[in-house]
Amino acid sequence: MTGKIKTLVLVFALLIAALAAGCDAEKPVTVTPPPSAPAAGKEQTPAGTKEDSIRLTIYFATKDALYLVPEEHIVPKTSQPAHMAIEHLLAGPTSGELAKVMPEGTQLRSLRVKDHIAYVDFNDKLIKNNTGGSASEILIVGAVVDTLTQFPDIQKVRILVEGKAIDTISGHLDLTEPLSRSTDIIKKKQ
Repeated sequence: MTGKIKTLVLVFALLIAALAAGCDAEKPVTVTPPPSAPAAGKEQTPAGTKEDSIRLTIYFATKDALYLVPEEHIVPKTSQPAHMAIEHLLAGPTSGELAKVMPEGTQLRSLRVKDHIAYVDFNDKLIKNNTGGSASEILIVGAVVDTLTQFPDIQKVRILVEGKAIDTISGHLDLTEPLSRSTDIIKKKQ
């Protein structure tokens, strides 16, 4: 086997071993994607040293859909870390202990920051494919807002669909104003 294949096999074997050993859903799960799997179809250079990497915290749901839990991803440095964080949120968790919150088919159309407000624009699948009720909507909004407000230049988040401001995703939360970080939905360590 070539060196890259051996490395990939080793990374996946370690990931499987870590998952098999079990992980506490209350603690952040750290994931390092293999260098050959660039996020969102963009080419990236592999992270060779700590200086070449950044840590992103992505929020996913507990299996019972009551809370969000942080999952840490070590990724190559990028000029658009917030964009990369949302792409990881859309991809879903790597831990089997956590559940994806974003509806299937949801894609990021754009993300821009102005006056410390992130305007995150998704395709219409965010609304059309959301089959959950109020709990689902709370988890979606909480995951997007808490994932984006980890960045110092983002204090609030405005969710858009197909380039337009929306009032709500499924009728349970008011999204007419930019939202601030909420830690109430994040599962506390016991």
